[in-house]
Amino acid sequence: MPSTGAPAASPAVGTPAVLVAQLLIRSASAAGALALGAYFVDLAREGAPVGALILGTLSGLSFLAELVLAPLAGSASDRRGRRVFLVAAPLLAAAGVLITPGASLIAVAPSAALVIAVVATSRILDGAGAAIAAPATLGLLADASDEDRMRRGRVTSLYELSSSGGIAVGAVAGPLLYGAWGLWSFVALAGVYIVASLLVLVFVRTDAAGSTSQVRSGVRARIRVIGQPRLLAFLPAWIAVNAILGTWVTSQITFVLAGDRTAGGQIIPGAFAGNEAGLSAVLGIYVLVFSLCIVAWAFFIGHLPTIPTLFVTVAGAIVASIGLLLLNHGVSLAVTIPIVVAGMFLEAGFTPAALTHLSDISAEFRENRGLIMGVYSVVVGAGYLLGNVLGGVFAEWLLFDGLAILTIGLAVVAMASIAVMAVIERRMAETPA
Repeated sequence: MPSTGAPAASPAVGTPAVLVAQLLIRSASAAGALALGAYFVDLAREGAPVGALILGTLSGLSFLAELVLAPLAGSASDRRGRRVFLVAAPLLAAAGVLITPGASLIAVAPSAALVIAVVATSRILDGAGAAIAAPATLGLLADASDEDRMRRGRVTSLYELSSSGGIAVGAVAGPLLYGAWGLWSFVALAGVYIVASLLVLVFVRTDAAGSTSQVRSGVRARIRVIGQPRLLAFLPAWIAVNAILGTWVTSQITFVLAGDRTAGGQIIPGAFAGNEAGLSAVLGIYVLVFSLCIVAWAFFIGHLPTIPTLFVTVAGAIVASIGLLLLNHGVSLAVTIPIVVAGMFLEAGFTPAALTHLSDISAEFRENRGLIMGVYSVVVGAGYLLGNVLGGVFAEWLLFDGLAILTIGLAVVAMASIAVMAVIERRMAETPA
């Protein structure tokens, strides 16, 4: 049953600062992931026994930490206010990125065990920062858009734009920073996280970031909140979509594009070996175009029915993957680029639609809104973890083709889940209250 004792939403003064902080956090995170991939390329060339599967597993640790901690952090933000979490999250991530090159600073030729231990710790800290940031940020944005679905569509689109725009900046900056500064690039990225924390500290008022709730729900009550059928029905699709993102927008893509491995008939693997500027330009353009597609979606996402929109946007991943497969096997840019861009446009609408759906659900449980928004980080963590590990397996198997084939498979799983979700939603709508 919807809650009737929810506290009124606080005015969301400071929302722009939170969105800019999100942009900075995503930029630093993406740059750090790509710099980590370049760092592993250097280690492999120096003879360290590291490969795509180890990199994918280590990268996935941050998403495992996010998966475990996000519901706890989201629930705490409902009761202690969101501002303290928005300030603390980037500081945790800064600590993680600072220790990333620790193994190489400790030893000139670090052992694989030392590299794995240090990088694993850094990725866990990075994931803890993300787990704290996302539920508090989304809770604040949902508070800002209650009773106005059009505004909710715009706000969620801006959130996704700040995320993907940050990824675009990070995609450009990561390889360039590592190419120019080496291990010092991780120190620079820690500084970006600190700026994000200061922005929230200065510009977000305490009463704008969620008042401390007087509701003290028990564990069973909270489990009932996150176990509602509308939410559970959506999770498999969202996890699959985030697994697609975890396959592409992490260290794995740097390792495939800039590594030394090649495959007969494939033109993309190893195409950017030793060319950090070229890799940065391609990745930056790809994510920038994706961001512009999100801007377009922001103008009409609030007018569209949620479930059909989700289904069509997931289909875009299949379209884009087909275009990339053709490109990888030598089909001309005049043919492949329109296919890829069309798929990207469709894909760009998924997360705004998904977050709008999640915000609509959370409006019924405002005193537990942060807890529900913590589900976002759970599915991101689970999806990215799955995508990193599977991406490592498929990249070892078929390099770039493997990543595209994996994407198509995950998209099919997501579309099947959305079809089931549509049936459940229709049955719930037909059930008398």
